[in-house]
Parts: sequence; structure tokens; C-alpha cells
Amino acid sequence: MQTLDLAEVLQKKFIGIDELRRQLSDVLDRLPKEGGELVVTQHGMPQAVLIDLESYLNLYETLSDLQKPGFIESVYKGLREIDEGKGISHEQLKKNLGI
Repeated sequence: MQTLDLAEVLQKKFIGIDELRRQLSDVLDRLPKEGGELVVTQHGMPQAVLIDLESYLNLYETLSDLQKPGFIESVYKGLREIDEGKGISHEQLKKNLGI
């Protein structure tokens, strides 16, 4: 599983708390359209992350899936099967699904 480190956080868009206060309506209008997230800073230090509702719901759903019993084990089992050559190609999958 990929983890987010401080260097990756520093690549995100930042907004200071004072600027956020002044532009809150505009930020809330833009965030769903632009997606992604904003790192909110206080005294120049990252303190929080603001994300649009759709992204939050997607994260919540993903976390819920990850917490289901056996989910992670089934992912690892699938990866082992692929490593053993038991998987199918992307093209074959699309063909099987009629895509």
C-alpha cells in the first residue's frame, strides 16, 4: 500500500487560514469543480486538509472496504495469482465484460 509522506504533502496546494477565511465561499465553490485537496496552514505550518465532499465519500468507502474481513487477504491472493501467471490480460478482461 502506498503511504503519503511529508514531501508529497508539500506538493499539494496550500492556503493559509487567513486567506481561507477571506475566500471561504470561493474556495467552497471551486473545490468540487477542481477536485483534489487543499492543505490548510496556520502560522505557515500544515494543520489540516480540506477536500470536496465527493472525494471524502470515496475515501470513506475505500476505508470501509479495506476494513472488511478478508479484503486485504483477497487482494494479496489475487496478486500472487497474477505473479504465478494465473491472471488474464486487460484486453481479455474487456472482452469478457463486453467492453
